[in-house]
Amino acid sequence: MGCSGLLILGLVLNVAHCLETLGQSDMIIESKESITAVLGDDTYLSCRYLGGSQIQKAAWKRQVNSIFKSRALAGISGKGPFGNAVLSEPESLTNLTVKMNVSGVELEGEYICEFESEEEDSFASRTFVTILVRPIIQVLVDAETINGTHYQSVSCSAIGGRPPPQIRWLIDGLPVTHHLFTVNASTAAHSNGTSTLSSVLRFPTHLQDDDRVTCEVQHPTLPSPALTTVRVETYARPNVSIEAAMVQRGGTEFWVVSCLSSGGRPDADISLALNTDDELRRENNTDSDAQRSSVYLPATRYEGHNVTCAFVHPKFTHPETRVKTLPSFYLTGARLMDSGIKNGDLQGSDWLKLQEGQRDVVIGLQVTGNVPRYNVTCKKDDGLLPDGVELVDGRLAVQGPVEHRQAGPYECTFSYHHHRATLHFNITVNPRPARLVEPAIEAYWWRDGGRRVIECSAADAVPAANMSWLLPEGVSGDSWFNFTSHNGSQSVRGVFLLPACLPWELTAVCVINHAAFEKPENRSITLPMCGTVCSTERCLCLTSGHRFHLTSCASTPVSNTARPNVTVNSSTDWKDGERFTTVQCSAHSVAPAAALTWRVGGGDDIISGLTETDVRDESLVCVRSSVRFSSAAYAGRNVTCVVQHPSLEQPENRSIHIPVHKAPELSVSVMRQQHSRLWLAVCECTAEDVRAHLAWVVPENVKGQTTLQSEFEGHATKARLTYQFPLESHEGQDLTCVYQLEHGATEERSVRIPKYRITAVRVLNHTTPLRSRSGAALIQRLSLEENQRNQKILLQVDGNVPQYELSCKRADGSFVHMEGLKMAFQAAITERDEGLYTCTASFYHHTAQVQFHVEVMCEEKLLALVSVIGTSSAAAVAILAIVALWVCCKIHRRTTFKNQESLSTFLMQEPGSPEGKRPGETQADSKEYAHLVSYSIVIDQKSTV
Repeated sequence: MGCSGLLILGLVLNVAHCLETLGQSDMIIESKESITAVLGDDTYLSCRYLGGSQIQKAAWKRQVNSIFKSRALAGISGKGPFGNAVLSEPESLTNLTVKMNVSGVELEGEYICEFESEEEDSFASRTFVTILVRPIIQVLVDAETINGTHYQSVSCSAIGGRPPPQIRWLIDGLPVTHHLFTVNASTAAHSNGTSTLSSVLRFPTHLQDDDRVTCEVQHPTLPSPALTTVRVETYARPNVSIEAAMVQRGGTEFWVVSCLSSGGRPDADISLALNTDDELRRENNTDSDAQRSSVYLPATRYEGHNVTCAFVHPKFTHPETRVKTLPSFYLTGARLMDSGIKNGDLQGSDWLKLQEGQRDVVIGLQVTGNVPRYNVTCKKDDGLLPDGVELVDGRLAVQGPVEHRQAGPYECTFSYHHHRATLHFNITVNPRPARLVEPAIEAYWWRDGGRRVIECSAADAVPAANMSWLLPEGVSGDSWFNFTSHNGSQSVRGVFLLPACLPWELTAVCVINHAAFEKPENRSITLPMCGTVCSTERCLCLTSGHRFHLTSCASTPVSNTARPNVTVNSSTDWKDGERFTTVQCSAHSVAPAAALTWRVGGGDDIISGLTETDVRDESLVCVRSSVRFSSAAYAGRNVTCVVQHPSLEQPENRSIHIPVHKAPELSVSVMRQQHSRLWLAVCECTAEDVRAHLAWVVPENVKGQTTLQSEFEGHATKARLTYQFPLESHEGQDLTCVYQLEHGATEERSVRIPKYRITAVRVLNHTTPLRSRSGAALIQRLSLEENQRNQKILLQVDGNVPQYELSCKRADGSFVHMEGLKMAFQAAITERDEGLYTCTASFYHHTAQVQFHVEVMCEEKLLALVSVIGTSSAAAVAILAIVALWVCCKIHRRTTFKNQESLSTFLMQEPGSPEGKRPGETQADSKEYAHLVSYSIVIDQKSTV
C-alpha cells in the first residue's frame, strides 16, 4: 500500500513538472498554432526560441494519429543542420524556421518544434498543418435528341478538390434560375481525402438564346471564383416568306412559287402544298443565306390557285404557313399611248391627227390587263398595213415622212391564249403647212466720214421679216431698207444715218417682226457721245447667236492690234444615268481669226472640239469652239481654252474647273419614340442632280408605316424615309435601307435592332420560403414590423433593358407607392398590409414578375410563437420518454411467455385480423395484444416525423 502511494505521488509530481515546462515553453517559443498549405506549393513552418537558456540542439518532429514520432525530420544537432525532402534545413539553433515542400496530402498533421538546453531542459511548441488540394476543372458539352426535341448538357467537374468545391452556373453573368434549366450534381470521394464534384446543366436548345454558359467554381485554394465559359449551340428564329415569279421556258409561261426561309438555325423543314395530282417540277436549294423550295406551275392552268408553304422550326410553337394566290389573267382593252406625236389627239378619241411630211412617228399601243405578254397584229381597211407603216416591238412606226395614203381606219388585235382585246382608231393626215424659217438677226454701227451708220439685218427668213426703227424723241436721220432673195429665203437690211457727233449718248432699237416669232424681236444699239474716237472705220456690237440679245457697242474702239474678247462658259446635263459637261469658248477679234485649242489640267492632254467661225465683215471675226465630255472623266481637273492670235505675245488661257461629283451620302438610324409604342427607323440620303429612290427591306408579313420626305437644294436632293414598327416584329434583326439611282446603281445601309430581355424580378430583403403541406416551396415571405413608418422592400430587375416600368399591387388589385426600385410604406404598418403582393417589370412586350407574402410581426406575436415552440418541444420530448419506458416494460413482460415465436407472429398481424389470434386465447388477452400493436404503430409514425 505504501509503495502504491509513493508511485502515485511520483506520477503526480512528474505531470506537474511537465505542465510547468509546457507552460514555460509557451511563453518563450514564438510559433503559429496552425498553418494552411496548398498541395504542390511551398509553405514555411515558423518556430523561434525567445528564452535565455543556451540551446544545445533543436529539431522538428511529427505526431501522427496520436503517435509521437521521435525521429527528427529537420533541425540542428552537434553535427550541424539537417533536413529532408519535405523540410529544409533551419537557419539557427534559436530560429527553427524551415521551408516545407507540400508534396502530398499525407503530410497533414501536427508538427512539434523542440529545443534542448545545456541544462537538459526541453522546450516544445506544436503547429498543426492543414493541406488543401486545388481542384482541376473540366467542362464538356454534349447534345442529344429525345422525342424530336434537341437537348444540350454542359457538365462541369471540379476534380480532386480538398475540401469539397462548390459549383454555380451563370448565363450572361447571372445565376441560372429559369425553369427550363435542370441541374444535377454528384460528389465522389477519393481515398486520398480529396473529392470530385460534378454538376450537369441541361436545357432544351430551342428555348436557350444565349450561346455562352459559364461554370463558376469556388474553392479556398482559388483567390477568386474560377470561371470557365463554353459556347453552346443556339437556335435562331427564321424569317419565312413566299414569293412567285414568272419565267418562260420553251415558249410557255410558268409561275415559279418559292418558299423561303432565311436566318434560321437550324434549317427549317419546308413543305409546299398544292391541291393537284399533276406531276410538277420541284427544286430545293440551300445556301449560306437561305433555304428555297420551289415548284413550277403552268401559268394558264393554275390561274387563281392557292399555294401554301408550311415551315416547321424548333423556334415556332406551331407550324408557320404562308399562302400565295396566283393571279387570274385578264385582257380588258387597249388604247393609244402618247408617244410624243405632235398634233395628236389621244384623249379618249379614236382619231389620230398627223402632219404631212412629219418624220419619226411612233404610235404607242397600251393594253389594259395583267397578262405577262401578248401578241399583236394590226391591219388597215381590212387588209395589210400600207407601205411605210410597220409593227415594231408592239408599236406602229411610220418609216420616212407621213403621206396621205397612210390615212384611214386601223384595227389592232391583242391576244394571249384565250384572252383577246381589239383597238379601232382612225389616222388623218393634215396637208403640209407653209414652211417658216426664222431670220438671222445682226445689228452694229460704224463711222463713215462725217456720219455714223447704224445697220440691222434679218437674213435667210421664210417669209421675209418686217423691220422698223425706234429712236429717241427729237432724233431724225436718213434710213432705207433693202430686200434680197436667195434659194427661196428672204433677207432684209435696214440702214439709218446719224450725224457723226452728238452731245449725248443715243440708243436706237431695231424692231423685227416675223411669223415664226410669238412677239417682235428687238436689238438695241448704243452710240457714245462726242469724244469717243475709233481708230478704224467701224465699232461693232457682237453676238453669239441671232436669238441672243445684243450687247451695247463699247466705247473702247476696236483697232487692228486690239486683243480678242474671250469668254468661257459651261453647262451640265444627264443622259442614260451619266453626267456630261459642255464647255464653250468664244473669241471675238479683228481679222485674222483666233485659233482655239483645248487642254486638260497642266499637262499636254488635248481635247478635240467643235469649232465654228463667223465672219462679220472684212475686219471682224467671231470664233466659237465647244467640247462635251463625261463629267467623271475630268472630275477635279481644269479644262483650259487656249487662244492664239497675232495681237497676243503669248497664248491666252481661260480655264473652268470641273467639280468632283459627290457620291450619295446614305445613313440609317433607329430610335424609340417618346409618346408611342412604335419604334422609328430613319434612312437619310443626299444625292446630286437625280431623284433618290429609297426603300426599306422588310418581310411581307410584317406590318409597318413608311413615310418619304424630299427637298431640293440646287442640284442636290435630300430624302428622308421613315419606318414605324412594333419592337417585337424586328427585335434582334437587321433593318436594311436600299438606295437606287436612276441609272441602276444601288447602295445599302443596315442598322441593328437591339434584342432585350427581362429575366427576373427579385426581392433583396431577407425572405424565407413559404412551403406547402407537401414540403415544396411555393413563394417567398418576408416580415415587416407593426406600427413602424417608412419601411421599404427593395427589388432588383435582372436583364439588359435600358429602362422599364415597375409596379407592385396587393392581392385586392390596389397599387403600392413606389420610389424607384423600392416599395415604400410611408404610413405605419398594420395588419391590413399583410398578404400577397405581385410586382411586375415591363419594357414593351418584355415582362417579368415576382410574388411574395408580407407578414406583419409584433412583439406579442413573437413571444407567443416562441412560447408555442418551446411548449411543443417539451411536450414532444416528454411523450417520447413515456412511450419509450412503457415499451420497455411491455417487452420485459413479453419475455415471460413460453411461446415467443407465436407472440411475434401475433404482433405482426393487423389488430382486427382473425388469423392473428392465438389458439386458446381469451378475449381479454386479445384486447391487450391489440392495444400493444396499436401503440407500436403510433411509435413508428412518431419516429418517422
